[in-house]
Amino acid sequence: MLGEEGAYAFAADAALMWVRPDAFAAGTARPVLAAAEEAGFWPLAVRPVRAERCAVRALWAYMVRWATAERLMLLDAVAALGPGLLVLWADGTPGPVSTRMKVLKGSNDPARRRKGTLRAVAGAPNRVLTMLHTTDDAADVVRELAVLCSWSERARLIAEASRRLCEGRSAGLEDALRAVEKELSPLGPPPQQSAACAPPVQQVFTGPVGERWRAVVAASQSWPLLRATPGPAAWPEQETRSPWR
Repeated sequence: MLGEEGAYAFAADAALMWVRPDAFAAGTARPVLAAAEEAGFWPLAVRPVRAERCAVRALWAYMVRWATAERLMLLDAVAALGPGLLVLWADGTPGPVSTRMKVLKGSNDPARRRKGTLRAVAGAPNRVLTMLHTTDDAADVVRELAVLCSWSERARLIAEASRRLCEGRSAGLEDALRAVEKELSPLGPPPQQSAACAPPVQQVFTGPVGERWRAVVAASQSWPLLRATPGPAAWPEQETRSPWR
């Protein structure tokens, strides 16, 4: 649709963010988006997007060998809370924009996170409830659009975003935000739980969304999340990704 040169330029000049269901459940989605805009990014296109189990595995494919089975179940449970919000961003500087967005996002480890990053704004409490996902580089923009959108959906999304990118215009966020909040209204920030409050597995997947959210929060603070040693790498790129960096 954009031609080879245009496709490479688009992948470099746009960053993808998925504001996850846990951010909407915690009521921190709007502050995260506002902080991204205050940092100089503007939205090119926005869509409510629901991630299913296979999308969860594909989004975190590089790091999945470090995850415990419990962590994978929790990621599935977070995605099952409701939709999230996919946003393509630009910042008007030479690409790759994803690299700068990744720095702004902040670490998934609260102990290594800098003040003012988006995950700090969101109050992300641990390695599971990280509130948002962004692309690491230009290649991931292409890969993750394919993970989160069908052929027809991403053709429309790219056409819309590339047009705004050329014109220097931004997309409105409010309608898409309201559409997600209609399905997943804020349930409150993640409360701190003791390790003794670990819920049984079925509680994170069954029952009303409010009960599932409380169970997910409790499990994220008590279940093991990170393997001491990684599983085998399926391809070389997995060898380069480590949660300890």
